Amino acid sequence: MEMPKLQPYAIKTKQFSFFSKIWKLFFRKRQWQLIDDWHYMLPNKRVVIIPKGFVFDGSSYPGIVWLLYSPTGLLLIPVILHDFCFQYNYLWAVQDDRVFKFKQGSGFLKWSALIRNVGIQRNELLLIDYLTWLMCVTFGWINWFAFQKKVKVELFPENMDLDGS
Repeated sequence: MEMPKLQPYAIKTKQFSFFSKIWKLFFRKRQWQLIDDWHYMLPNKRVVIIPKGFVFDGSSYPGIVWLLYSPTGLLLIPVILHDFCFQYNYLWAVQDDRVFKFKQGSGFLKWSALIRNVGIQRNELLLIDYLTWLMCVTFGWINWFAFQKKVKVELFPENMDLDGS
């Protein structure tokens, strides 16, 4: 599986006051956008797709996690999946050349466990992945409820019919 192709969004600071710039330095998270559909194989060998155009900033991970390690470092893959799951409460999956919503409505605890398992498989940093998971299940509820209240524009993978018919 390839790494996702990402486009960073600029954090605008020109013509802002000194204090606004300091505020952005400490509290503004950079946003990233997928510029192509991204396919990823989960630990259970299920292939999932995060659609082109998905914008994320790692905000489904509690801020305390950001203080310990960068969400765009070793945690990038789990962060992308986690943010998508938190925003949409499902994943797009592929099976027998068919794309469908996988585990729709699974909820906070299931997504947190899935992302912990992805982190363990991907990075093999058991202690870090369990610590991140613990922080997510302890402090992530606020972000979960905020994401569930937001009106979302549904994103679809570019090629929903993979068999070409």
